[in-house]
Amino acid sequence: MAKKATRPEMSWVESRQQYRKRVVINGVSHDVWGRTKPEVRAKVKELGQRIEKKANAWKQIPLVALIREWLPVKTANLTYKSADAYVNAVNNHIAPFFGNMLLTEVKPFDIQRFMATKANLSRSSQSKILFTLKQVFDTAEQNGYIDKNPCKGIKAHGEPSQPKTPLTTGQQKHITQAVGGTRAELFVLLCLYAGLRREEALGLQWDNVSLKGTPYINVRHTVTFGDGGKPIYSTKLKSRAAYRTIPTPAILTNALRKAKETAASAFVVPAVNSGGEMSLIAFRRLWDIVKRAVGNEYHVTPHILRHTYLTELCAAGMDIKKIQYLAGHEDVAMTLRIYAHVKDNAPEELAGLIEGVFA
Repeated sequence: MAKKATRPEMSWVESRQQYRKRVVINGVSHDVWGRTKPEVRAKVKELGQRIEKKANAWKQIPLVALIREWLPVKTANLTYKSADAYVNAVNNHIAPFFGNMLLTEVKPFDIQRFMATKANLSRSSQSKILFTLKQVFDTAEQNGYIDKNPCKGIKAHGEPSQPKTPLTTGQQKHITQAVGGTRAELFVLLCLYAGLRREEALGLQWDNVSLKGTPYINVRHTVTFGDGGKPIYSTKLKSRAAYRTIPTPAILTNALRKAKETAASAFVVPAVNSGGEMSLIAFRRLWDIVKRAVGNEYHVTPHILRHTYLTELCAAGMDIKKIQYLAGHEDVAMTLRIYAHVKDNAPEELAGLIEGVFA
């Protein structure tokens, strides 16, 4: 039986008149060149020592120092709102607890102790913090700084977020009448009858509103809040799906036409004093108008207004893919959760089934 040919130690590349040896260190491929074989072997050894020294250097740094290196890379292409979630997890939770603890010293029990200090937070908040830690340690493991991610197998706890209850028909009528004629009216109508997110409604400009023919709005801009509640105007939306064109029903179209007649700002919902983007303080003042109008009759937030819009579309039996588009959901699973709750569990859907059971 013929012996299997062994791979040569290195290859001669005629075009460069040099030897080349390909080595893989920590999953990364490196090409080492030299005019002689001893030169290549020496360079391979030097490369391995240099990489090992670098890896050992990282192992001796505090976890938080690694996070400070990792954070700008992770958030470079994220929207401000998404990036801020990571910054908040690091600055307000992870860094204060771990301090100068070395990366290699952190064990699963330390992660469990850390999460125990967050027991008072909701499950959603705990999940965001733990997710940030997991990604940091995943990066450390992938680069050979640690052997195993200490977050593996650890789960967030806490109370689940309370389900968002959409407004009833009567409540929708009440809130639109209660804020009618106030500067909160357009914001409420944009969320309730176009399903805009808060940042999308605040970022909407008149250039993106068409009131001729079939009226519609283009969602292309956002206004979020940065340090100190300062407004941050951006053309980078939450996801690609968030860029969408939404037809406006008559109640919203009429309000937009009336507002445009006297509009002095590029923004549909501008700050009162500057006419520009609305700051967090300015928005809270606007939302106070809504809270005073509603009182204690029912609970409402900007997201509940948007949730009501989507619920109404589901209840009307609109195609799920169309609802996903209008919602700006990148993942249809999010839309399906609303759709299934509204349609599949509606009394008229269940009545026949129950009657059949007890007939």
